[in-house]
Amino acid sequence: VQKGGNYDIDYDVEGPNNRQLFKGEAERDGDFIFTATQVGEYAFCFKNGLSTFTDKLVEFDIVVEDEARDDDIAKRAKRDEAMNSVISIAGDLHLITKFMKYFRTRENRNFATVSSTESRVWWFSALQSLSVVVVAVIQVYAIRALFTAKRTRL
Repeated sequence: VQKGGNYDIDYDVEGPNNRQLFKGEAERDGDFIFTATQVGEYAFCFKNGLSTFTDKLVEFDIVVEDEARDDDIAKRAKRDEAMNSVISIAGDLHLITKFMKYFRTRENRNFATVSSTESRVWWFSALQSLSVVVVAVIQVYAIRALFTAKRTRL
């Protein structure tokens, strides 16, 4: 969850025939790997039931790998050293991309926390300054009242 509320969301992952594969409540982030054993449509459902008044920004990435094709690539990679290097670089690039997305998410969360803290500090400082002025005015009137002599007529 990139933005919104407590950065948590409910989710369901369903396979063909509405078979539930994963379910989570109040999750902030996750990494799920599964093998699709059936041909068909898979549904990814995100629910914002906990905080219906707060919009949330959810980012997710689906990586589809064809294992049969990977076996063919692995056989060719044994024969060709250059292909092995390309596969290694592609895997490293995918890992770097995944880390960049994770750090972007963390940056968004931390920026929201900093903005909230900055707003609270500003309002607290304004309230404190106003309180100092009000107390100063009250003290001036209190001291004047103590030293002002009341004249009585005889």
